[in-house]
Amino acid sequence: MSQSAFPRNKFVAIAMIVLVVAGIIAVAVVRLGGDDDAEPRSAVTQTTATASPTPEQTTESPTPSPTPTPTPTASPSCEGPTTLFNEEGAEQDSLLPDCGVAPVTAPEQEKKGLSLACGGTYPVILYKTTTSGAKTSICGVDSSGVDFRFVTQPKGGDTVDLKGTYDGQLDAFIAKDGSTTYTVQAYDGTLLVDKDGKKSTQKSSDWISLDNEPDTD
Repeated sequence: MSQSAFPRNKFVAIAMIVLVVAGIIAVAVVRLGGDDDAEPRSAVTQTTATASPTPEQTTESPTPSPTPTPTPTASPSCEGPTTLFNEEGAEQDSLLPDCGVAPVTAPEQEKKGLSLACGGTYPVILYKTTTSGAKTSICGVDSSGVDFRFVTQPKGGDTVDLKGTYDGQLDAFIAKDGSTTYTVQAYDGTLLVDKDGKKSTQKSSDWISLDNEPDTD
């Protein structure tokens, strides 16, 4: 009896030792596995913490204010006592009309002729002069002055619109109305009127040409 029981007790002891060793190994494996899981979580936490913006990074830079665009100065549409024509000295297509005088339309030109502001088919003011007894404008088809009208208005009288010619030797604009001849000296704005052989001279107080020649008075 005692001899047959010993081998069984030996096997039972070996089996228990194997179970104990297996248990120890299992616990070790579980602990190692837990450490592996903990390390990635720590790494993730560390990565997240690194990616968080610092206070300096979260502060937005101030948006620069746009530079205000300067408002362009409107060019005058007519000439008055304080108007400075072509102050910049740029090439112009026409002189300005006097304030209060409007250019005529083509139909108005056919009915009543041009005004001192020109217009119609002669829209370009080539020359203007104000004399003691009248105002006179030279109105051109374009700025070349090849084809122009001589428009004059005596003080208290009606506007006269005449076909004009230019005399290069005299440097003068000339127009005829029956027995009356009108001449404007381009170099000083003087108006000469020859009516039925009676001549009068009207000095200019203000004149200007499209060539921007100055008033010498």
